[in-house]
Formats: sequence, C-alpha cells, structure tokens
Amino acid sequence: MADVVARENPTGKLFDDDILSLKQIVDHAGTPYKAFATENVWVGVGQPFSQPRTGNALKAFTTGKAYFSDLASAIQAAAHVIYIAGWQVNWDAELEQGVRLFDVLLKAVKANAQLKVYVMPWMHSPPVQTYDNQTKSVLEAINEIAGRTCVWVTLAASLADDDRSFFSHHQKLIVIDEKTAYIGGMDLAYGRFDDATYDLKADAENRQAMNRYNGCIPHLGHVPKDNLVDPDLLTGMVDNRPTLWGLVPSNHSDTLKKIEGGGYQIAYGDETPYVSATTHPTGLPSNDGTLDASRQPRMPWQDVHFRIDGPSANDVARNFVVRWNSEGGGKRAHLNLPPEPAPLTGGCKVQMLRSAPAAMRQAEFNGSSSADQKSQPAPDGKQCEIALAMRNLITKATSFIYIENQFFVSGFGTEHTDPNTTAANVTSQQPLSGPADQVKKQGFGEWATRQSSDHPEEAPKNFICELLGHRIGRTIMSGVKEHFHVIITLPVHPEGMLNNASVMTQVHWTMQSLVFGSFSLLNRVRRFLKAKELRDGKVQDWSKVLSDPRDTRYEDVDIEKCRKYVTLLNLRNWTKLGERYVTEQIYVHTKMMIVDDLFALVGSANINDRSLLGSRDSEIAVLVADSAMEKHNIDGSGHVKVTRKFARNLRQEVWKKLFGITGNVRPAHQLMGAIDQPANPANWRAIQKVADANQKLYEAAFAFIPRNRGLSASPDDQGDFASIWPTWNPAAKSTEGKMPFDDAFWAKPQHEQAATNLSQLNGFIVSLPIEWTKGENNNLGFATSLVADNYQVPRPANAYEQEASASDKSQSGELS
Repeated sequence: MADVVARENPTGKLFDDDILSLKQIVDHAGTPYKAFATENVWVGVGQPFSQPRTGNALKAFTTGKAYFSDLASAIQAAAHVIYIAGWQVNWDAELEQGVRLFDVLLKAVKANAQLKVYVMPWMHSPPVQTYDNQTKSVLEAINEIAGRTCVWVTLAASLADDDRSFFSHHQKLIVIDEKTAYIGGMDLAYGRFDDATYDLKADAENRQAMNRYNGCIPHLGHVPKDNLVDPDLLTGMVDNRPTLWGLVPSNHSDTLKKIEGGGYQIAYGDETPYVSATTHPTGLPSNDGTLDASRQPRMPWQDVHFRIDGPSANDVARNFVVRWNSEGGGKRAHLNLPPEPAPLTGGCKVQMLRSAPAAMRQAEFNGSSSADQKSQPAPDGKQCEIALAMRNLITKATSFIYIENQFFVSGFGTEHTDPNTTAANVTSQQPLSGPADQVKKQGFGEWATRQSSDHPEEAPKNFICELLGHRIGRTIMSGVKEHFHVIITLPVHPEGMLNNASVMTQVHWTMQSLVFGSFSLLNRVRRFLKAKELRDGKVQDWSKVLSDPRDTRYEDVDIEKCRKYVTLLNLRNWTKLGERYVTEQIYVHTKMMIVDDLFALVGSANINDRSLLGSRDSEIAVLVADSAMEKHNIDGSGHVKVTRKFARNLRQEVWKKLFGITGNVRPAHQLMGAIDQPANPANWRAIQKVADANQKLYEAAFAFIPRNRGLSASPDDQGDFASIWPTWNPAAKSTEGKMPFDDAFWAKPQHEQAATNLSQLNGFIVSLPIEWTKGENNNLGFATSLVADNYQVPRPANAYEQEASASDKSQSGELS
C-alpha cells in the first residue's frame, strides 16, 4: 500500500497514492457508464464484523432530550428483548423530567410479562467511578418487584491486548427486539439530559442529585438526605466489599422502598465508600454533594446519536450478544445470535464498524456456541475498522471535512516522550510549568501508571493528524484553485478539573497534536505551504521540509495562514445566577465525521490511540450513505456537487444548533450561508469571524478561561502566552483563588466589568485558543498508553500501513 506521508521518491512526484486509474466503461454506442468507484468508502478488512447493508431507516438525535424521549417510547413498545451496553449506565439517570432509567425499565417489564432486559455496563477501574455495581444492584432488584426474573446485568471487564487495567468497554448502544438499534456517543448517564439551549442552570428541568452535573468544578451544594439512597444496602456490599467491612448490615427492604419512591444515588469519590470530592463546612466527608445551583453552572452536553431501523440493527444486536457471552460466569444467560436481518425499511446504506482487541475477539469466539464457531473462522487478530473508515473518508474528501470529537490526540512527529522534556523537542530539557510542578508534588498517580505499563514513553501514533495534513497538502501543492477546508469542534479541555494531573497531561498531548508538535496538524499545513514556496522558487531540497523533523524552515510561515485550510472551534455558554455571571464550556462528547455532505460516521470512538488502534478500548460506530442524492453548490464555485440527504441534513442540524439558531439563543443568523455552503471560503471565514469575536468577549469577561494570552497590566500589552491556569501568577506561584477548581473561587463573583458585553455574543462557537500553554511543559509523566498505543519497537509515522497488505485488495483497503 502506498505510504500516506509525502516523501521524496524516484519519480519526483507527490501523492502517488492519490492517483486513481479507472478504465472508462462504455456501452456499444460509446456512452460512458456512471462510475461509483471513487465513492467506495466501505471498510474491506480481512474479517469484517459486518458488511454494508442497504435498506435502513435512520434518525439522528442531536440532543439528549430528543434521544431519551424516543428511547423511552421504544422501551415501552418493546415486545421481546432489550439490550443495553455502555461505558456508563446509571440507574437514576434522568430520561425525562423526573423520570429515571429505573422507572422506564420497571414500567416496561410490568406491562409486558414476556419482556427480557440485558444490561452490560463497563466494569469500572479505580480511580474512575461510574456506579456500575450500584446500577447492577438496582436494576436486578426489578426482578423482585416484578415477581419474575426479567433483568440480567453483567459488568463488562476490559479485554485489551495489554495494559488491560488502563482500558475500557466503551461501546454505547441499545437494541430493541433485535430490529431497532440506538448507537452513537451518548451513554445512559448523568448530564446527558440536555437540549439546544445548553442551559447552565443546574436546577432547571428539576434535575436531581448527580444529574446536576459538571465534572470540571467542585460540587458545593447538597441534596436533602431524604432524596438519597445507597444501593449497596440492597446487598450489604460496597463496591463488592462488605458494608463498612461488616460493621453495617444491609437494609434491603427500606432501601428498595426508597428506590421505588424516587430516590437518587448517593455520591462516592475515588472508590472510597461514603466519601466524595465535596465536603461539608465542617470538613467531614459528604455523600450528598451536588452543584450549588445558586452560584455554580452545570456543564452542557453536545453529542449525536442514531436510531437504526432495518438490517443493520441486527449487526448491532449480534455485537451485543457476542460481547455478553464472552463475559462468561454461571449467573449470566447465554444469548443466541439474532436471526436473519430485519426487512428493508429505508434508503440508507450502513456498515457497522468496531475497534476490538484480539483478546476480546477471542473471548467472543470462545463464548459462542459450537454451532456458531463452526459457521465462522477463528479470529485472526484485532479489528481497527473505525480508523480505516476515517482513512477512507479523509483521503476521498473533495470539498470539506467536519469533525466533532471529544479528543484530538494523534501522531505529531515524536517517537518517544519523557516527563522531563517537551514532546515537541525531545532533545532539550524543559522543566514542568509552575502549575504542573505544583500538581506533581501532590500525588504519585502518574508514577504508578508508568510502573504498570510496559511502554510508558511511547508517543501517540494514530494517523488521523497525518492524513488530514496530507489531504490539505494535496490542495496546497496542486497549484490549482480548489476549495477545501477542515473544521474541527472539540472541548476546550477534557472533562475534569484543570488541576487534575491526568487532565493537564491530556491538554498537553492535545496541544502537541494540534499546534506545537513538529508534525502537529497546523505545522503539517505550514510545512506544505513552505514546500510549495520552495518548489516554486526552484529550491532543490524543497521536499525535505515535508518529512525531516530537523528541517525547521516551515517556522517562517505565519501560523495564521493555516486558517485558510483549518478552523478549530470550542463551544461555550454563559448565564447570570443572581448577581453572579458564570460561564462553562459546552462539553463536546460527539464522535462524528461528515465529509462533503455525502457520508457520516458516528459512534463511540475518539480520536486517540485508545479508540482507533483496535488493541485498547472496545468501540462501535456506523458509516452511513443515503441513497437519496441531491445536488448543491456547496463551495460557492457555481458548480453543483452530488450530496446525500442524510449526511447533509445531519451536518445542517448540528450547525444550526451550534450557531444558536435551533435553540434561539443569540442566534448567529449571519452564518445561514455556511449552513447551505459549508465549503465556500466566504462562509468558513464568517464562522471564524464569529468564533473570534465570541472568544474575545468571553476572555474580556472571564479571566480564568483558557485563552491565548495571559492577563495583562496594560491594555496595549498583550502579555505572555497564557498558562494552563490562565490566572497563574509566576511570582506568587499561585492562582490566588482565581480558578474554578478552587472552592474559594465560588465564595464571590469572578467576572470583570466587561461581562455586560456578553449580550453581543452570537451562538455558542468560540475559536480554540491555539497559543494557550505555548512554551509550557505540562507532561506530568503519566504512561502515554493512557492516550497512546504502545509497541515493543518504535514505528515509523505511517505505522498503520505496515499492518496493511502490500497491495490494496479492495478500494477501501484490507489488513493482512
């Protein structure tokens, strides 16, 4: 397979892998047949979990409220069986106002004596707490209430190929009667019950307990004790340990009554029973912690989920069954593979894709019946189908790519990392930033991860950053006027407090991948811009700048020139609580790629090695192409291009939401042109203009948010680049209580006079601050296998291609 990195070659050509050779097929009269080969984005892996299936009806949900409402109705209408899987499944997650998941399932099994429910959350690993054991106890208690065994819960352990304790069962899916499937990025968990207004008021919609959710700040409010319940008292266990080591007996009857009466889960913290991250004024541990709605904002949620009715729902069901059976154990019910796919119901072609470690695939095979084992070949290794689908989509894109993802950690040109060096330049020592140094002194968690990993210093390797840079490079080097643009929407930082060592480290890798790394996304674009300049100037070694990490000539290129090809966005909202102005990021949890308004890829996989390389987290996604084709002038060139209705409508619906139009919150009506023509340069420039203006307004109002420049004493002085803690005072070595992760921050309002200008905002988009943390080393030394794949030997930048066969046996690529 051709190398996906532009390099010097004997022919002197770039992008040999992008030259398509198609024989023109004509009829007897010489009229050419229409060719579809360039649209073959389906994954042709050696042992694909599923094939593309036609005849599916799809519905996209762009808010949690819409998804949960449809799901609740489908659960009530279920005739035979319900499958539920998720990274996090909370029994008291609100699916409607005041209606918990427990309530919806209990009502369904009471109404239908034939209904069976199978639930498979991830078996969480400390210090992450997803309340999986508590969900198991409560949902299995439905059997007692219903008077029959109708609910089974199995906790899915990690089946990664190595460093197993680091990784998770990450699929998010529900199947009704093996003919309707829900799949995407939304877990049945706290915080997802949201709409297009991204409301920050924690007590709106009568949210209770941990449904008042914000993982980025301390929870300083309290829930009335009468509303709380400890599910461990159903069994006398605390996360599989005797209640207070046997000192407190179970209280089954009263606990079950409290659950039926509308109680909510008590808060735990970091696996310690009855201890949470919040404290009472007395300093005693608290398990009634929630947001103080009078002064603290909730964190809104941005995500996308699909409903599939038709043949591909059968593939999602089959995935659940083999996962369930792989868990083993005498108490679980062995499920049979579903029958043949449902009849055709719509016009969408869908391929269900997986990331699945070899160990997981083998466990699935071992858990299958002897008849099923005979009907299929034994697994031959891991599956990384989602990454391959992304590769196909990126390389075949002609006009634009829209990415919405929770993470962007990808190969940025470094083979090894070390906690005492910058990832951008591993040859020079650089001390930790002031904030990182403070946090490092407070714990040893990062040290422990390094001791638990075989390859703690391997850098991220996945090829998404490389492929995006390469595709943009084709446009730059072509020498012809071509409208092509990439828009990426991300969280401004991963969920969690900015004084959390893991969050700080992930910010470090994200900024290396996007901006600072020698082969970051933006620096790859700068390298191509420099290469074209050198080539046009007849400089003989012009191609060296594309591949040699020691060649720094690209640094002459103003990084602003990258904005012609790449737009980087975050999302944010604000409100007023009493006399206090507050703001919070809108948390982008989506895992979506839309290309040319033709194809949509949505699922559970993040852009990092955990999700994409197949040997770590289990993932699931669907690639969709609608048969309903339309023609639109999407780039403003005057030439119409073929689009597909489903992908185009999905992108338009999401953008209307982000631009504030759907929720009618400071709607950016000036961006309606972008909704119609996403690849038109005038329109992506308009998006950038709105996002830039919004970012400046937020920075003027709130000193503590991630920003390009630090606080300045003079209006004429831009100051230095902002630290990871923007209010960090190097002289005082403190934030002086000015960051939201400090309890003291919430004692009084933390905004400037400029807050009165927030009414000038348009929509929710803000520009990602590309200079934030510039010059800082925030690599706290966690084993990079948490965010990167690890191999025994270093791999070149095109590592994926070494796993591919020497020749493309199909147009979508095939692993050996």
